[in-house]
Amino acid sequence: MSNEHNPIAQLVQQIQQKWKTEVSPDKKLQLVRWIIQPGEARLYEGFLKLESTPHGSLSEHLITLLTPFQEQSDYAGQLITDWVDTWNKDTKTRQQLEQQGISADWDGNSFVKRATAKSENTNKLLLEMLVSFQHHFSLNENGLILALFPQSVAHLQSYRKWLEKIIAEGIPSKLKFMVFDYVEYRFLDLLMEQYPAITKSLRVEADMEGAMRKIAAQGDPNSPEIQFRNCLFQMSDAVREKNIHKLQEWGKKGQEVTQRTGLKSMYSTAFIVYAGMLFNFKQYEQIDELLKKGLLLAEQGRETGDVACEPLIIQYHGYQASSLQLQNKMKEAIRAFTRQAEVAMEFKLHAQALSAYRQAYTLSKKHLKEEYNERLEMAYLAGKQIPAEELKTSDICFIAYDYFKLKEKQEYIEMCESVDKFIAPVFGDNWKDTVEKTLEQNTPKKSNAILTH
Repeated sequence: MSNEHNPIAQLVQQIQQKWKTEVSPDKKLQLVRWIIQPGEARLYEGFLKLESTPHGSLSEHLITLLTPFQEQSDYAGQLITDWVDTWNKDTKTRQQLEQQGISADWDGNSFVKRATAKSENTNKLLLEMLVSFQHHFSLNENGLILALFPQSVAHLQSYRKWLEKIIAEGIPSKLKFMVFDYVEYRFLDLLMEQYPAITKSLRVEADMEGAMRKIAAQGDPNSPEIQFRNCLFQMSDAVREKNIHKLQEWGKKGQEVTQRTGLKSMYSTAFIVYAGMLFNFKQYEQIDELLKKGLLLAEQGRETGDVACEPLIIQYHGYQASSLQLQNKMKEAIRAFTRQAEVAMEFKLHAQALSAYRQAYTLSKKHLKEEYNERLEMAYLAGKQIPAEELKTSDICFIAYDYFKLKEKQEYIEMCESVDKFIAPVFGDNWKDTVEKTLEQNTPKKSNAILTH
């Protein structure tokens, strides 16, 4: 990451230096917020990954958790479980510690057991666990940072209130929380104003687009890969400039460049990228033709063993469904989303499959009512086929809720019990309450937006 010619590495160094200069020397800080643009999320993910390894440059020891936030009542317990589970599975780190003569016998399982007890204050328990870890590995000298970068935040105000409760518990010395806020939301402003002495906001003006353009320009200018990257940037500029003629010019160039590679996956990618950008101009006839040809290329590539074509095929079916939906061809769109789900299940990309199934039955509830029950059942039964470890990050909780309500309305009590028995071990006994709160909170209001990265 120290390569001076790597633009992304230079941006990461700016982030590191910002923390070293403004945070590390200030021992009273307990919660530090990075204010970022959505397009910078991957940059900060790279920073967190680097700092979670021995190659990091911060003086503090940093550990990152990506645990999604659903509601404040059980978030600390989920963090405890994820922390301990990650530690238990990280045999490489434990071996490295043992080789350095450091005992790696820290046992966090007792904290997980206590987190499930209703009598426990899990916010306080989380801090207790972090201190236990900190003391065991003698991390007090430089300190420990818990970076929270949730894959999604279902309700922004609830997340802020949870952080308030963590602060109210009293964050121990030598322990800091690192959190993230998007420029367009700034949903943590109130929290920062409430605790000005122990909080700090940081912002690095990262020119991600400029960095990516520099990277794209590196290498042989005659290389099809380099030429295609240039096409992508020119197409993006055309969309920003609302210049359809420029987009069509560079879209065709992208096809010509990628065709020369002989790779079906790359050639097919040119079609779907071009079609995706044409959505900005509502050129549905041209979009549908591009999607048809590009999907055929991807299917041909898969038949010859090009595995990179599988996610493309799923994406093509999704684009086709979206195009039909935007053209108000709802019945065709519903069937296209269902087809996308079936293909994703075939390729064992289960999260994408459930999202597509859910989209299909949700649309059918209004536009194809006679098929709603059947498509909802298809979605639920698909979820039953998914390995338990993948369920947590899928839409199954919402699908199961809709299916439960359907069966409850039909007075199929045994089926309702079966659904509850399937979902409760993964999402907790109060999973239906959690879904209802999330659905209630996810309104179009800015304060209730779903934050993802």
